[in-house]
Amino acid sequence: MSPSSQLRPRTVVYLAETDDAARDGAAALERVDSGPERTVHPLTTAVVDSLADWASAVDCVVFAETPTTAAGATLLEAAEACGSTPLVLFTRSAYAPAAARSTDGIDGYVRRDTDGAVAHLADEIEWVCAGERAGAATALPAAAADSGSNADAVETGDTDTTDTTETAGAERRPVADILEALPDVVACEERDRLFERLVATAADAVGTECGWLSTVHFGELTPRATTDAVAAEDLASMPREGPLDEALRSGEPIRIDDLAADGRPEPPLEGTESLCCAPVGDVGLLLLAAAEPAAFDGRDRDLLAAWARVGAAVLERVETEAGLRTDRDRLRGELDRATEARDRLEAERDDLAAERDRLAAERDRARALFATVPDPAVHYEIDGGRPVVRDVNDAFSDVFGAEPAAIVDEPLDAAPLPPGLEHRRATLTEALRAGRRRQLVSRRETVDGVREFRLTVVPLEAADGDGSDGSEPAGEITNPEGLVVYGDVTDANRTERELAAAEGRLEAIAESLETDVRTPLNVARGYLELVEETRDAEHFAEVETAQERLRERVAELLAIARRDEVAVETEPVAVTDVARRAWVAVDTGDARLVTREDRVLKADKAQLRELFEHLLQAAVESVAEGSDDDAPVVTVGATDDGFAVTGHPAGTDVTSAGWETTPVPGRLAAADGTGFGLGPVERIADAHGWDVGVATDEGATFAFRGIGPADVSRD
Repeated sequence: MSPSSQLRPRTVVYLAETDDAARDGAAALERVDSGPERTVHPLTTAVVDSLADWASAVDCVVFAETPTTAAGATLLEAAEACGSTPLVLFTRSAYAPAAARSTDGIDGYVRRDTDGAVAHLADEIEWVCAGERAGAATALPAAAADSGSNADAVETGDTDTTDTTETAGAERRPVADILEALPDVVACEERDRLFERLVATAADAVGTECGWLSTVHFGELTPRATTDAVAAEDLASMPREGPLDEALRSGEPIRIDDLAADGRPEPPLEGTESLCCAPVGDVGLLLLAAAEPAAFDGRDRDLLAAWARVGAAVLERVETEAGLRTDRDRLRGELDRATEARDRLEAERDDLAAERDRLAAERDRARALFATVPDPAVHYEIDGGRPVVRDVNDAFSDVFGAEPAAIVDEPLDAAPLPPGLEHRRATLTEALRAGRRRQLVSRRETVDGVREFRLTVVPLEAADGDGSDGSEPAGEITNPEGLVVYGDVTDANRTERELAAAEGRLEAIAESLETDVRTPLNVARGYLELVEETRDAEHFAEVETAQERLRERVAELLAIARRDEVAVETEPVAVTDVARRAWVAVDTGDARLVTREDRVLKADKAQLRELFEHLLQAAVESVAEGSDDDAPVVTVGATDDGFAVTGHPAGTDVTSAGWETTPVPGRLAAADGTGFGLGPVERIADAHGWDVGVATDEGATFAFRGIGPADVSRD
């Protein structure tokens, strides 16, 4: 069995633009028979934001798109999501290796449009997963031997007896050299140290000064360790092609007696005539070179192959230990209660069953607490990729007047659930499937009228299923159930609006004190000084006038300050009825009034009519200009929690299909520069505790919200 076949299994994510491309690429990569077993998960670039959830649990991520295309535009997002997990770029040759090296986060590069591209990809994955990568070669072959010298001539004896070779008059024993270096090589704990010892020992045993070990890096064979007689600037990376690629793929050593003949690879360094190399597992090649042709024989080749197999076995042990350490650290971080990470990896089915039982007990406790939650709540489960209601608590039935039998086993993202979120169904569904806590705002009819709610999505922790018991496949859904809790924020929002109204009144008082009160005081002081100087009593009349103005302004300030304390006399009134009565009292020209769904609310009828007179006048003025052919239209009607008045330019469709029902929210302050003179409107709204908003586009829309549930009834 080859050393590579004993490597630990790899788990890989294959990222492509479409589902078909991702599945096909993943299947092709799994079929490659070289290297360790691998499990490949397909994923599309459309959901690259979920890659972070995968990256920490896999050995490698393959990005199978070209970065210069639209499909490859998410490369940087993928690299960021990978974190410390290696990322291999599987791309067309249009995206050069130099560009890949300059991109942060890319650990490997393989061209997709070459023969055997998927096999090269499998080799590159094994390389980047093996350990920490080196950037460029640290030591490369240097000076070539003198072509006229016989110092590198090798003579070998019978392979079954002690080998003797004379080099420059000295006696060599290749097998003895190998056996002497074996304990040091086997004891190596680091890849770089192992590579150095493999090269030095092989060169000494065969009798050559030029030797190096190259590994696969971005589709090339990059030197990682060399003999002492080699200079870094004399040896560059070699393309992975021809006999070298064949040796790496087949696992068999090769000997090239004449590099200049028959289209052999370019000499790796100046003056090199012959080459002998052997694969070190799937990681790279151990190479020896000489300055004369046919410098190596069959025994040299076999000795180098045996030594490379020793190196592959030691490298497998180093990588396995490094992988086990990495797995142990990752599991300790993910499982707080795990005390022995390696024992967790070796746990049997009984351990997994105990963990599932523990999680089931936690879910049972959560379901028991569910019934006691004081706020309305829904318990959901993900079934077939869609959230389905499994239970509702008593508070839900009491608040919304809903029968549990009509809701249970219905999809949570379908009408009428969740109430008030019909236009945000996609947002809710995404939150439920993502299994993350989210909050959404909903306004909904209850048994007590319209109330405002803050919906909180609370996923319940669950273990990934393995599919053996009919559950979802492992890794697809991490939170298959949870709660949606409805928190009533109606009173809090109303209090906020009341505080805003009080703040507005304080601002008005402060402004009046600054302008309208100070002036009469200054006038009175001036005339008193004149009386003191001239003794003319006529000036007292001016002082009296100033004091009268001052008393009037103080009375107005007191009225503003006590506005909340004055009870508004309310009675049930119909919005559209009051609007029609106000219409006849306003100069509206040829404009038309159209009323929509009516709403009955409690208000001071006289003040409400005054409010509509101001609003209708402002709505007509907002669209009167430029409407020569048709008459402008003013619409009045109910909204979800109040009513709205809108001015429409001439020719606007005001049929049911063209009716705008969602005014833009916002708050008006008195004299805020709109030009509509809406100070009285805001005063009346504040007195009733309503919130008023305005939106201006082609016309103006005035929306009144915050009408309490106790004040509302529908026809």
